[in-house]
Formats: sequence, structure tokens, C-alpha cells
Amino acid sequence: MPKILLLFSLFLTCFIAHSQVGIGTTDPHPDVMLDVNGGLRIRSYNDGSDDAAKDSLAVLDGRGVVHRIATSTLLANMDKSLVRAGVSNSSGALINISISGEQRVRFDNESFDVKDEYDRSTGIFTASSSGIYRITAQIRSSTSLLSAGDLGIAIYKNDASRTTYTKIAEENYVNVEVLGIKVSPPVRTVSTLVQLGAGEEITFRVISLLTLSLASSSNGNSTFMTIEQVR
Repeated sequence: MPKILLLFSLFLTCFIAHSQVGIGTTDPHPDVMLDVNGGLRIRSYNDGSDDAAKDSLAVLDGRGVVHRIATSTLLANMDKSLVRAGVSNSSGALINISISGEQRVRFDNESFDVKDEYDRSTGIFTASSSGIYRITAQIRSSTSLLSAGDLGIAIYKNDASRTTYTKIAEENYVNVEVLGIKVSPPVRTVSTLVQLGAGEEITFRVISLLTLSLASSSNGNSTFMTIEQVR
């Protein structure tokens, strides 16, 4: 009899060790050993380091199953804004600006716009979600008649109610040309970080004292802008 009880105990132990366990359910999911239908509390745990967070994180899939994935994979799949657009040869790049004037640049040649937030016809980027964005723009003057005068590029932010229009970054200085030789470079570049709320807008404006023609190209690598949501 003791031998029979011992064998039964060993069999029961092996069965329990290799079977699924359901807490709050009589039908545990076949892909997991432990299926908890309800809240989970862990009273004792080890604190992870910052390096551990850089390596991987625990996430839940649509079934509620826990997985360990690389942090880089998680960040790569976040729904973030990513836009790049340039000025193409076909856009009619001549921009007529009055003295001491500014005019919006319409980057018409999109390389990509992940969340479809940039309107090529108006030159307006509208943030679909709140966050911090890195905004960069470059212009290149191709006007040979510009002998002296300001040349610059500025980034503007417009609030969601369209009542506050604010210049948030600018590069602008005198463009000098002597006897057909450009003394100052024909390129202006500006870059900044800005916090945007959902519905707020970003636009780009050229600053010039005289009529200006922007250099264009088939792939938009002379005059372009990029927008990246960093968090």
C-alpha cells in the first residue's frame, strides 16, 4: 500500500508540474502555463536597472500574453510623425518677396509622410498628436542677381485655435555678392525642438529683401525640411 501511494504521489506531482494552471478560469489558454483571469499583484520583485530598460521590456499582446521584446523594436513600432519634403524642379520655385518681406515656403516634393500630416499644397504641417518634435529646414538661393540683402529661413508655430502665430527659430543674415562672386554662402539652415499639441501647426517662411529664387532639384536635396516626433 505505501508503494502504491508513493507511485500515485509521484504521478500526481508530474501531472501538476506539466499541466496548465488557471486562476479565475477553468479554461487556461493553450499557449501559456499560467493563465490569470483578473488583476495580478507581485509583493516581492527585483528592481531593474536603467540598462535593463535599454535592453528589453515586457509587453502584452492582443490576447493578454506577456512577451519580452527589445526596446529598439518597441520604439521602432511607435506611431510617430516622420516627414521629409523638398522643393522639386516642377514646383515653380521663384518666390516673389517684397522689401523686408517674408513668404511661406511650400515644400511640394514629399519623400515620406508617415502619418499624412503635411499638406504639400499649403505648406502646413498639422500635428495629429501631442509631443516633442525636431524641426529642420534648409534653403539654397539660386538667384544670381542678389548682390546684397538679408536671406534667411524661419520656423513658425500656430496654435490649435489659429490665434497665436509665433516664430520659434530663425537663421538670417546678410547675403553678399561682389562682382558675381558670392562672399557669403547661399545656404541657410535652421533646426529646433518644439513642444506641439494636437492640432497645432508648423510652417516655414523665407526672409529676403529682394525677389528670391530657391534652388530646386528632382529629389529635393537643395531646399528641404524634415519633421520628426522624438517623444
